[in-house]
Amino acid sequence: MAEAVISNIVGTITKELAPLIQQQIELACGVEEQLEKLKNTLSTINSVLHAAEEEHDKNEEVRDWLGKLKEAVYDADDVIDEYQTDNVQRQVLVYRSLIKKVCNFCSLSNPILFRFQLGQKLKKIRENMDEIAEDRSKFHFTVQSGRDGKAVPLKREQTGSVVSSEVIGREVDKEAIIKLLLSSNEKENVTIIPIVGMGGLGKTTLAQLVFNDDRVASHFGYRKIWMCVSDDFHVRQISQRIAEKLDHRKYGHLDFDLLQIILKQQMSTSKYLLVLDDVWNEDRVKWFRLKDLLMNGARGSKVLVTTRGRMIASMMATDTRYVYNLSGLPYDKCLDLFLSWTFDRIQDRPQNLVAIGKDIVRKCGGLPLAARTLGCFLYRKGEDEWLLVKNSEIWELAQKEDDVLPVLRLTYDQMPQYLKPCFAFCSLFPKDHSIDKETLIHMWMAQGFLQSSDGSPIEKIGHRYVNELLSMSLLEDEHKYPDDEARHCKMHDLIHDLARLVAGTECSIITAHPKIPSKKVRHVSVFGSGLPENSSSKVKDSISEFLCNAKKLRTLYYHLLVEQNKTVINLLANLKYLRILILTESEFDGLPSSIGTLLHLRYLDLSKNYHIRRLPHSICKLQNLQKLKLYSCKQLEELPKGTWKIATLRHLEITSKQEFLPNKGIECLTSLRSLSIHNCYRLSTLVRGMQHLTALQKLCLIDCPNLTSLEFSLNSLISLESLEIRNCSGLDLSGQLKKKEEDSLEGRWRLPSLLNIVGLNYKKEQIEDEEKKEEGHQGLQKLRSLTFVQLPKLIELPNELKYAASSLQYLSISYCDRLSSLPDWLPRCMALKRLEIERCPILPSPPGSQNGSYTIISPSQDELKELIPKPRNKE
Repeated sequence: MAEAVISNIVGTITKELAPLIQQQIELACGVEEQLEKLKNTLSTINSVLHAAEEEHDKNEEVRDWLGKLKEAVYDADDVIDEYQTDNVQRQVLVYRSLIKKVCNFCSLSNPILFRFQLGQKLKKIRENMDEIAEDRSKFHFTVQSGRDGKAVPLKREQTGSVVSSEVIGREVDKEAIIKLLLSSNEKENVTIIPIVGMGGLGKTTLAQLVFNDDRVASHFGYRKIWMCVSDDFHVRQISQRIAEKLDHRKYGHLDFDLLQIILKQQMSTSKYLLVLDDVWNEDRVKWFRLKDLLMNGARGSKVLVTTRGRMIASMMATDTRYVYNLSGLPYDKCLDLFLSWTFDRIQDRPQNLVAIGKDIVRKCGGLPLAARTLGCFLYRKGEDEWLLVKNSEIWELAQKEDDVLPVLRLTYDQMPQYLKPCFAFCSLFPKDHSIDKETLIHMWMAQGFLQSSDGSPIEKIGHRYVNELLSMSLLEDEHKYPDDEARHCKMHDLIHDLARLVAGTECSIITAHPKIPSKKVRHVSVFGSGLPENSSSKVKDSISEFLCNAKKLRTLYYHLLVEQNKTVINLLANLKYLRILILTESEFDGLPSSIGTLLHLRYLDLSKNYHIRRLPHSICKLQNLQKLKLYSCKQLEELPKGTWKIATLRHLEITSKQEFLPNKGIECLTSLRSLSIHNCYRLSTLVRGMQHLTALQKLCLIDCPNLTSLEFSLNSLISLESLEIRNCSGLDLSGQLKKKEEDSLEGRWRLPSLLNIVGLNYKKEQIEDEEKKEEGHQGLQKLRSLTFVQLPKLIELPNELKYAASSLQYLSISYCDRLSSLPDWLPRCMALKRLEIERCPILPSPPGSQNGSYTIISPSQDELKELIPKPRNKE
């Protein structure tokens, strides 16, 4: 990973250095000269990076050299970022005519002193970098002009749930498992059947095939429960999750004794099928505690287990007859699987590539995961790349019995450079974790992993990277929503192992007993699921001490309860280089003002803290902040008044107790791409001026019962792609107040001047173009998804939505009791993929629908016309 990290940061730094050197700014103490020399040194080093990476695994001296280089490059990146941030802060203050108060706002009160210190830091870094650059000569690296950075060709669309037609070679295994599930056991009410085999054989896929079979569903009366266990074998948590899935209630508040009584009652009513997927637990005490609960099931109940461990299978099985040993695929089936992922059609298979493919498949050892992953990688690749895989030295590595990682490593080694740090970063999430794609993309963005060479929005680049990893089978789609677009993804366990392998010491998931941190650790996650049940304060103190010693951290993903303000104060005092700070589901009641010293911070998530009341005004100093997530902070009284200063903010999620959002606040954040307002029970109106958010792509208004009007025209949001409004009982969309012309003109000319000052290059021509678009009603032509839920005052859809007719793909309307008709422009929605209507009682419905509910997939124009009331004839 070293080459990928260094190359990525070097590219970012050189890109940032060029405008800094060109700017006619006062750079004291030879800073300009230091910047120029640093740029030249980095360019020299970058030219030999690929050659160095090829020697990384073979030569310890090269590994050491790359390690030193990586640390120096990180340091340089931090200093350049520090300078840019300070420069932006001062310019914002000039804009607000607060230059006299500069000492209260900027990182250093004296600009001359700051630039002097910057010059000293740059000189030290550049001298260190020069020494490292000179050392390269003893390795005789070959200079390269640049590596191939071509995008990965995207494979045909994959689905999150297993499709039986895509599974090859498991028909016999499937029928054998189903036979065991449908058979009766005269001795026991509950039979436990483990599927055991090495990683990558397809145990989970086989279990999914069986779980989704109609015969199995019918036999168990649809009482089926799927549990992904992994190494998180907490008896109480597993029991709670089973109970909640059986009757769709929440039991987190119950003590374990009462929970056991409820679970035993649920189990005994009728037979069930429970799948415990990916079990690693070898602790017999834990297993027998859970087994005691499960054995209360009605006669004929079955528990299907998947595990890599033969000892685990033996421990859990009812008896040895029920242990199913899964073998590798026969060669011919493995070849069929490989070719099905490498080519779209049989006639597209050149014989020269098929011949090479046969040799590759022989080396896969019958492992479906290896065959599929390599097949995806070689999709639309040329003969040279096929031969590179076939002849790779990695096949010769000594492999343990259950080790498929060297095979998968081939995919990583040939991956485009820009994808490598993104892939390795995914190791921060626990195994089997459901990863929200937008969250992942925003985290990549905060770390500078996403680079746009053609001016495309950075989020769009992130979606492309996700799709490329999906295409290579390194991520898997997970469908949680009814629309076609999966918003979550997962990693196969072995792929996660690969990500951790290539990330090395860069990324670390904290466990119960953290070791002394490596100075090289940059990204850390802490998840409660990886800790013992009822973790003591001593364990939490140990984790806090570990983190405070990891002073070069760039990511802290802390998904563990933080109760004390002191813990947060200590973290912020020691972790000055954070780009990402996630402190979700915590209980500290105040964020210290020292948050304003985290000048590099791009991503701040404080969601689901039900105690925090205020944010310090110093948060407005975070001039690099791109995402601020305050979702479900129900006691938060207000947003800081200086929110407008965070000109770089692109994504904002808020919950607060405010009745009115602050003036000169959100409407000034013209870089916003997404805005979500949740659970704001007192909010009565949005602010005027939000029509200036012309970059906004996603707007969500959820659980705001006192919201009565938007105060702006939806049509002004010319970039909007997704609009979701839920549970806003007081909102009257047909009665929106019109903006005043003078407010509109004042806002348009006031806002861009700030954007221009902080370097966002918002030009007068762009402003005039947006004005013309509004006057010509050109807005909403990018809207793809529209969702309205529980809007009792909605009688008809706002007329301005007609401008979205050509782009709309997903339309969902639910529980709108007064909605009497769909709009006459609906038949023009020719791009519509899904129309969902639920519980709209007075809305005309097609034949066969019940309770005003129906769903139409890819509706035709005629079907849409049938939903529109016919005009009455005039007598």
